[in-house]
Amino acid sequence: MAGRGLHIYAALVKNLRGVIYSSLESGAFKEKLSWLRKRFRYRNLGLTPYMSERYAGEVRPYVGSLLVGLEAPLGGLEGLVKAYREITGLSLGALEAYCYASVFVSPILVLGHECARELGPLTVGKVLVSHELTDKDYKLHMRIADYTVLDFYSWATTSAQAALKALASGEDIRPLLEERRERVEKDKRRYWRVIADEGRELVLYLDLLPLLAEKASPRELRELLDAHGELMPATLAIITAVVV
Repeated sequence: MAGRGLHIYAALVKNLRGVIYSSLESGAFKEKLSWLRKRFRYRNLGLTPYMSERYAGEVRPYVGSLLVGLEAPLGGLEGLVKAYREITGLSLGALEAYCYASVFVSPILVLGHECARELGPLTVGKVLVSHELTDKDYKLHMRIADYTVLDFYSWATTSAQAALKALASGEDIRPLLEERRERVEKDKRRYWRVIADEGRELVLYLDLLPLLAEKASPRELRELLDAHGELMPATLAIITAVVV
């Protein structure tokens, strides 16, 4: 067990409201953190190692009261994220946010509307809104996004485990990927209060599995399964990302 122990991991999973992701400049990032602190006083928001390092000065006043640094609950997560990066070409920050959110069974909170596009290659579905939301709207739909991750989790990770083995054997997993997309489309109904046909992105549905199916060779997947077979499914949930 890496990090701070199973008991700390369990407590974090229970209390985590979301995993922070952003690429904003320092001043804009601090404004978003201030907004979050006023509205989420009693739940934790997680910082991946990348985010903790990138925004070290900005996050320091909030660590302990709002933010908590996340550590890998199992050895090998850092190496697995780097391997995913080599295969997909995605940024370390985006992949780390997705993988840590998956391992900690949590949605992502994207700070900055412009940062949503950086998660584009992982995005398999979107909820758009056509009007500005109230604080009450945000709180409600962040809770709904949390339910989405939890409700999908067991099925999505088990499905991913079967898909990885099939891909490593050179099998076609298009029916399985289509099933994941169909479930995402049905899940959007949860957001009926605000969803619109056009507008800005409020919720993204993220899934790394289609990218791995497209870009990884069977040999690469066999090697990853040999090295990280017990961990990989936990990093391949369907994750929601709320854009604020």
